Amino acid sequence: MMRLLADLVLVPCASPGKACTESGVMMARVRPGGLFELLSAEAWARTLGYAPDELSGKPLRELIAKPAAGPVVSALLDHDDVQPLDITLRCKDERRKRFRLHRRFDPYQDAMYIVADELPEGRHAPLQAYA
Repeated sequence: MMRLLADLVLVPCASPGKACTESGVMMARVRPGGLFELLSAEAWARTLGYAPDELSGKPLRELIAKPAAGPVVSALLDHDDVQPLDITLRCKDERRKRFRLHRRFDPYQDAMYIVADELPEGRHAPLQAYA
């Protein structure tokens, strides 16, 4: 079905809609063919410290804090288990921020929809937490 996370490339969504662009919430859609579409590119860029155009074409694996890339690969794209997933992403300035990803798979579009919430420092989930 979908390619591995290591192959996913960040791209801004061509027409995300007003609700996505004005919400300030980090939203994305993972599509077959290796695209991690940023439905709210400005929110992702602002939260991670990038200019919006700097994220375009960047492999998602470059944002994932190592050594967790392996387990995150499997967990993120597992559409049978849609529990929230806690991960750590690296910002442009190399700081690390924790996020809770809420995922839903849409079988009609063959896409995974993701909403990412930044977690307060020190807050960790007991299950499916990746450093």
